[in-house]
Amino acid sequence: MAKRKKQSSKVQKRKGAKARTKAKKLSKAMRGKAVAKGAAARTKPKRAPVKKAARPVAPAVETVAVEVIEQPAPGVITVTEVEETDVRQAS
Repeated sequence: MAKRKKQSSKVQKRKGAKARTKAKKLSKAMRGKAVAKGAAARTKPKRAPVKKAARPVAPAVETVAVEVIEQPAPGVITVTEVEETDVRQAS
């Protein structure tokens, strides 16, 4: 394998300039405030609850069909058909 080329001093200095500077030391009174402020800033905001849309309720439809076959006398047949539809409103 080929050997790695060494970096020049200019490049090393440039890399060092990008690094963050040290933060100044705070007094004891301010340390507590800074910690509290930082912790509050990092907390995630709660997600707003999503309201569910009320679905329209269809009225209940009930259909009853009755068919009656009678033989009142020999040879005589009577057929009676009744169909009733009931619509109930949802409460």
